[in-house]
Amino acid sequence: MTDTAIATITTTEVETLEQFYSLPERAEVIQFIDKFPFLLPVLLEAPEKIRRYFPEEPLVLKVVRDPEIADYVQLVLSILTTLEPMEAVDRQNQLERYWWSGVSLQVWKQLCVLLEYPDDF
Repeated sequence: MTDTAIATITTTEVETLEQFYSLPERAEVIQFIDKFPFLLPVLLEAPEKIRRYFPEEPLVLKVVRDPEIADYVQLVLSILTTLEPMEAVDRQNQLERYWWSGVSLQVWKQLCVLLEYPDDF
């Protein structure tokens, strides 16, 4: 018996994700979602929820490793914003109350939603 995983994410689902998110490390993100398929429905609903508070901001998915914790890897959903920090944090807090607080602990362990400012801000 081999340790090869069977892909759970379809080409159509990947194409749908790419309509909403930038995937700078596409293969790594797809592998992560294949490993944790319960993330897919959340990732597909997230843009609609996020747009309520961040209507124009680009969304990015990337896999991030914590260099201080062995084998700790998380999928990060970044909301790229140029809003004033207080306004952005206020909107993020509203998003958390409206949507993110209702997401399962299983998802919270594997997915982080955060604000990010572009380098040229």
